[in-house]
Amino acid sequence: MPDMSKTIHISLKQPAEQLIQQAKAAAARNGVTMEGDAAGGRFAGSGIQGQYAVAGDTLSITISKKPLIMPWAFIEQGVTAFFA
Repeated sequence: MPDMSKTIHISLKQPAEQLIQQAKAAAARNGVTMEGDAAGGRFAGSGIQGQYAVAGDTLSITISKKPLIMPWAFIEQGVTAFFA
């Protein structure tokens, strides 16, 4: 079975604490559960599950589960929007 996980790396343009607060608010508005803090955490919603971690000025988001019919590009765009 192919590996169904993918990691996206984003350069932080604001403090991690502020970014995660904004991401949690966006998640709540969109029915996504998000737990964690400025160092790392996890999220789940719409058939997508993953975790995030902050190291220096880089945010790494790993998608560990997604619907088979949903293209990776669509997921990357949506997940990146939460953390933008």
